[in-house]
Amino acid sequence: MKFRRIALLGSMVGAVSVALVGCGDSSSNTGSSGSSSPQMAGSTTPKTNSVAGLSLPKYTQKATLTWWAWVPNAQAEVNIFEKYYPNIKVKLVNAGAGATEYQKFSTVVQAGSGIPDVVMLEFDMMPQYISTGSLQNISSYVGNLRGKFSPWTWSQVSSGGGVYGIPEDTGPMGLFYQKSVFEKYHLAVPTTWSQFEQEAMQFHKRDPKQYFSYFSDTDGQWMFGLLWQAGVIPFQGSGNNWKVDIDTPQAVKVFSMWQNLVKAGAVQNISDFTPAWEKNLNNGMYATAIGSAWFDSEALVPYDHNLAQHKWNAALIPQWTPGNVMDGDWGGSVQAVTKASKYPEAAAIFAAFVNASSAELPHDVAPAKDGGGGLFPAATAGFTLAKFKAKNPALDNQPANVDVFEKESSRVNPKFQWSPWSSYVFNELQTEIGNAFAGKETVAQALAKVQEQVVNYARSQGYNVST
Repeated sequence: MKFRRIALLGSMVGAVSVALVGCGDSSSNTGSSGSSSPQMAGSTTPKTNSVAGLSLPKYTQKATLTWWAWVPNAQAEVNIFEKYYPNIKVKLVNAGAGATEYQKFSTVVQAGSGIPDVVMLEFDMMPQYISTGSLQNISSYVGNLRGKFSPWTWSQVSSGGGVYGIPEDTGPMGLFYQKSVFEKYHLAVPTTWSQFEQEAMQFHKRDPKQYFSYFSDTDGQWMFGLLWQAGVIPFQGSGNNWKVDIDTPQAVKVFSMWQNLVKAGAVQNISDFTPAWEKNLNNGMYATAIGSAWFDSEALVPYDHNLAQHKWNAALIPQWTPGNVMDGDWGGSVQAVTKASKYPEAAAIFAAFVNASSAELPHDVAPAKDGGGGLFPAATAGFTLAKFKAKNPALDNQPANVDVFEKESSRVNPKFQWSPWSSYVFNELQTEIGNAFAGKETVAQALAKVQEQVVNYARSQGYNVST
């Protein structure tokens, strides 16, 4: 599900980025909002027991945890957990989502008080908070659960041999298309980007009043999802040492294709999740959309009130090289344990339980409108559930999770990494690609500028950066 995937506002991102740089190591913070009961003595090899299909540490002490999350119907998750661990109480706080939550989290970390024990973060923000010492390495408590999750998601929460959170939901990417339009114009569902480009040009000539798709140059997460799917590895590293490689020939190829389609009028360059975009989506102006597993519930259902007429379906995302199957991710979140928590073991147990236990997963994958979490889960056991496999009314009753997104999840490139400077990177990419699409510079020049600016910024923050 999409909890917060709208492009971050530039001014807010800048503020978050500055706040993060100044966070420092939070290990000395004692302001966690946990209870006054002492943490059970830590152990690198805690005794475990089987709890709802998971091998979790035994925990007999009393603890009270504070959990910051924006999951729909999250209190139900807490209620289920407390039945299994009645001695661990969880106080749920909705501190906002995206930049709103990140700024609050950075503020309390700097202040050293009011820090939650467990905080919900997106994948792209993990390295930023790991780097500033705000998160706890919980591998000694839950490292044995790695096999419970899609492999690439475990990579997203790991760094330098440590594990800093439990993957919750993901956003493997796919192609959404209006069946009504494809049937009317006898279009084939494109399986390669070359075919996508050709069909877009042909479609626009036949119907100049409609767009084959749209491109959002103000959504850095979405644009990096496109790069991820194309096999681009812009960042590699951990700790203080990173390699930055943004302006690759493949990255230039990706954005050049979209630029050509925008220039030809076949694709509209428009900010997603804005009133103008919503109006066009509702009016059926886009024959296709590149979205994620949550796109139907978070874009189509709220904004397209003519779903029965448009008959949207999902398909596997087009490939750049036939036979070299690969996907990327747009969105996805983690439950991370903070360094300041007085109860790291209890917090790790909670984060693992709500994301992967047999008791929680049925609730997690159930639609939010039915009281569930509406997740596309990171835990693979969720793929076996009837609610996960169900036909999707928003997609003309297509069982899209089975037809498309379970397959796409297995194809997400596990080598892709986010950097500790995601907020800054998003801003720079959005600015320069926007300039390129406005004709102020070429795509190659835009990406070269992003590369240079990111490298300089990272070095100014004290990182060792190679190119």
